[in-house]
Amino acid sequence: MKDKIGNRVVKFEELNWRQIQELDKNKTIFFLPISPLEEHGPHLPVGTDLLITKDAAMEAIKILNKEKPDLTYVLLPMVPLGFCKFNSDFPGSISISGKTVRDIVYSIGSSLGDHGFKYIVICTFHMALRHLKGIYNAMKRLENRYDMKTCEPWGPYYWSKGIEKNEPRLGFDTRKEVHAGFRETSLMKYQYPYLVDNSYKELQSIYRDLNSPRVLGKTFKQLGLKNGYIGSPARADADYGRWFFNEIVKIYVKTTLDLYNGKKPPELPKKVRNTMKALFWY
Repeated sequence: MKDKIGNRVVKFEELNWRQIQELDKNKTIFFLPISPLEEHGPHLPVGTDLLITKDAAMEAIKILNKEKPDLTYVLLPMVPLGFCKFNSDFPGSISISGKTVRDIVYSIGSSLGDHGFKYIVICTFHMALRHLKGIYNAMKRLENRYDMKTCEPWGPYYWSKGIEKNEPRLGFDTRKEVHAGFRETSLMKYQYPYLVDNSYKELQSIYRDLNSPRVLGKTFKQLGLKNGYIGSPARADADYGRWFFNEIVKIYVKTTLDLYNGKKPPELPKKVRNTMKALFWY
């Protein structure tokens, strides 16, 4: 199969069942991009997380084709779903429960597992803990039932503060850039500049501590976030966006190779894992 596809990005939906059947079960790695459609301020599209995730997965596959050409990497169709109830009071946000996220990821993985496939990389840029809880519960089920090797690369890096540790010095506190702020606007300026509304240049810096007990369970509008963003989008810079995008791709590539080579994938920090366990599914 590898000889037939060369180094292009193989898309699952473009294969017929015989081609899928011919894939080496022990040398094929599937990538599943999943992130919700949700508002990202008045300046970014609702598909921001999904577009970032899909592009990073595609770029990672291109690099893996060169670094480890004896394997086959298959990109599954994007799943535009996830938990985002906190900003569902804006039009454009489509939120499902973490339990539904779990069922979707597990159903896709089990369909592959039923036919003997062994590896799946879950790609998401959406870091809401109920969303991640669904993904990680599905991964555990797939590992238990099929002995499938699974990983979700970005969560452990994000929640371990990998961005802050490695990003260029910027002169301001990027830890406050929570949603549709400097980081995501920079990414979209680099990847999809034509989708970034010029109003971003005039948006004021707005910050909220979403980890405070006083804000738990409240939506963005209830917190006074009338424009649906947290951070400083006006500072957005395409050069930073390029660095950030390449950092995501680098993490995808490394984690995928570690997964195939039998190394234990990075884990979410213990505090994050404990918080996820305590969360209800809704």
